[in-house]
Amino acid sequence: MNEKQPEWYRELRRGPHVQSTFTREKKEAIVRKAEAIDRGEKRKRPGLVRLSWAAVSFIVIAVIVAVAFREEVGAPGGSGGKGTVMSPEPSPIVSQSPDVSPSPSPTEKGKIVVIPSKQDGYLKDALPFSTEEVKKIWVKETLVPQDRMYVILQNLNGLEMTKAASDDKTLSEESLIRFETADSVYTIPYDVNTNEYLLGGRRYYADDQVMLLTHGILQPDSKLAELDRMFEQVRLEMDAHEGGIDESFSYKGERLAVADKSYNEWEQLLLLRSSVQPTLLGHYYEDAVQAVGSVTEYSDGVMQLNRSIVFLDSNHATQDGLAVGMSKDEVVQKLGKPNLQLDSKWSYKIGDYLKFHLYFDHNKIKYIELSQPL
Repeated sequence: MNEKQPEWYRELRRGPHVQSTFTREKKEAIVRKAEAIDRGEKRKRPGLVRLSWAAVSFIVIAVIVAVAFREEVGAPGGSGGKGTVMSPEPSPIVSQSPDVSPSPSPTEKGKIVVIPSKQDGYLKDALPFSTEEVKKIWVKETLVPQDRMYVILQNLNGLEMTKAASDDKTLSEESLIRFETADSVYTIPYDVNTNEYLLGGRRYYADDQVMLLTHGILQPDSKLAELDRMFEQVRLEMDAHEGGIDESFSYKGERLAVADKSYNEWEQLLLLRSSVQPTLLGHYYEDAVQAVGSVTEYSDGVMQLNRSIVFLDSNHATQDGLAVGMSKDEVVQKLGKPNLQLDSKWSYKIGDYLKFHLYFDHNKIKYIELSQPL
């Protein structure tokens, strides 16, 4: 059925806000009405009138604001669009970041000079820190590689203070060794020329490995520094070496003697030598035998280290004529294959141990070494 709807029905369907009902004229009429009430009542009850006017004013302002807001964003024709309800844009939430200022680095916290808590027993038990806590080690201004930190830390753990003590009182050249832990920096003065630590006013000899390492850092042009670089290269090659030692054969001691002398004979000879001026390069403390030894260089190209005698030039040769400067091919022709073969070092077995060693640089013998295992 399509009966004709009355006019009032059509108006009702159109809704109450098709046109703005709260016009400017109506707003002004409300204001005039309020003023008239104020003028008529002011003489009778001034306090009440003031209260009434304030209330009316508040109501008028509230109504104006409400209608204006409605017309602006909700009513048809407002900026909100037909049938659209605009929510106010939320303010961005600013999260308060906690105070995450970086804590000062160990070097910013200052340095603590190490003073042992006692002067006997092992140094590790008298240190103000544990060697396991150490994150970095600096020798003067040079950072020690992580894979070589063990040299110094191992020495601190194995140094017996009574037996490693020196009679000297002052350092000829003081370089600081710095130990960084998570929250502190500890320093130990060290003399590279004498291989000594200064701890609480007393001096103690470091071991021979520390001596080589520090010469490599502090005196890189020295012969000990050259030896350190060669020995470190061999260590890295040994770590990567997948093969083992060929135990199936060994050599007679006389074939691997240098200038017809074994290690023990050279050791005795060096104690009595007077014709070849020796140069003392420093002392060291060896924990394995708990004794102090010395590193000495002789003018004819011989250097005595800890359980090792190294020949630095071609003044001394083996029975087969092997000497510094020969190539790997010549070594194989004269002597034969080694029991342990690395790129930079070949080792030969005498009896049960590897005692004869050749070190190579650019395919040529750089050093010959006789060693004495413990």
